[in-house]
Amino acid sequence: MANIIDKLIEIVGEDYATDDEYIRYCYSKTGDPLFQSMPDYVVRPKSTEEVSEIMQIANKEKIPVIPRGGGAGLFGGAIAHRGGIILDMTAMNKIIDINFENHCVTVECGITWAELNAELFKHGYYTGAMGPGSGMSAVVGGGLSHNSVGGGGGAKYGSCCKHVMSLEVVLPQGDIINTGSLCSKYVEKPFSRYGFGPDFSGLFLGDNGIFGIKTKAVLNIYPKPPYFAGKTFVIKRSSMKYAVNIFQEWLDKGGFGIYDGFYFPDYFVMGMSAMEPPTYLPWAKIKKPIIIYTTEAFSEAELEENMRALDEIVLKNKGEPIGTDIDDGNLAIWHYRDNGHWSFYQNTFGLPRGTHSLSTEAHCPIQKFPEVINVIDQFASKYQKEFAKIFELTGIPPGAGCGSVGLSGECNVELAIGFTTVIRPDLYKINMKLWKAQMEMVIKAGAMHYMLGYIGSRQLVKSGAFKKQYYNFMKSIKKALDPNNILSPGKFMFEMEASK
Repeated sequence: MANIIDKLIEIVGEDYATDDEYIRYCYSKTGDPLFQSMPDYVVRPKSTEEVSEIMQIANKEKIPVIPRGGGAGLFGGAIAHRGGIILDMTAMNKIIDINFENHCVTVECGITWAELNAELFKHGYYTGAMGPGSGMSAVVGGGLSHNSVGGGGGAKYGSCCKHVMSLEVVLPQGDIINTGSLCSKYVEKPFSRYGFGPDFSGLFLGDNGIFGIKTKAVLNIYPKPPYFAGKTFVIKRSSMKYAVNIFQEWLDKGGFGIYDGFYFPDYFVMGMSAMEPPTYLPWAKIKKPIIIYTTEAFSEAELEENMRALDEIVLKNKGEPIGTDIDDGNLAIWHYRDNGHWSFYQNTFGLPRGTHSLSTEAHCPIQKFPEVINVIDQFASKYQKEFAKIFELTGIPPGAGCGSVGLSGECNVELAIGFTTVIRPDLYKINMKLWKAQMEMVIKAGAMHYMLGYIGSRQLVKSGAFKKQYYNFMKSIKKALDPNNILSPGKFMFEMEASK
């Protein structure tokens, strides 16, 4: 297959395509600690046309293609499980146009959420929902592929996919399409997602990279309010019950400008505050379950009214305020003002020391989250023998639980659930067994994984979650767009169905 690399170099140039082993190794892992597989080639296209040409070659040669952004995914979604081409999209990272009249920004999908919003902040705007919590490295294309939330603004704006006005997509066989108002040859500037027929943007949102490669996105932007406040409260007892009440009442009473709202359980708080030295100062002062909010406003009077209403609901539900400064333990201020929403999660992957986290993060309704967290507790009990074996072999105790519960739009929350374990070759099988088992328990509890990647999409199928008609519909779209099954193969187990 030596001629393949020559063809790829001809498209992108010799500095942007390689089959060198040491570079391929650098692309063999992503954010999760278990999956590792070397691609045959790594390519960094610089334009949509180059992506299209690469897909045409891949189809002709029947070579798998796996789009990759910042590599921050936690479910093995950007790894070449079956070899092939890793398509590194991070060279396509330009802001093409900021349209203040139509309140939208056009970007190449390899730009990170942090880079994009840093520029928008200069003009007094932001994207509202600012992607995933890994937005310092996660790119726009990845966030849209996962329907991400957690990087700030979830309570006010929901997930980032809601704010897509238009997409430019390279289909698996190399065709290039635009969705939204830009599908019309008479429209010069994007202005709406709807109006020219079906909403085909939605086909490529949350698709985990199976239907097409997003090369450009037009996102709604919003004026960034000049005033904000954040408060942190200790919840004294029956914390999950009161957190449910607080979240629900905040939304039922109109939100009061709430931008983000998070609940942190006691065991997570204890783990964070016990870190030596504490990674972030606020955790050193927090010893009990907490709930935080940040609120935005366009005037001081509006801000004061927001805080009064939000505080009243928390105080009624057994919340006790922590001091106003970060030094007092006010995590909310750090989370909003110091971009903690993009660096918070990086702090949680080694609790306790010597461990790594395997995530099963999911969305569920506010009222349901204690039930889903209880399922995680049941998981720890059900698999205590496996946990004991890991402890016996390593001397490090694994654990399962929930790091945070964050408002994520509608009446839903995002649960940062999973388990910590020790990553070693001799523990691979037991860790994989536990990961799949916890994922299946969460699915059957009625929660919804959104970052599916490789393992999550397959567990959805294996658990029987999809109704037959729905899964058949997905397969028919995949077959029509990607008859050679070369784009992100293995996800959703389409190849198993084809082999029957």
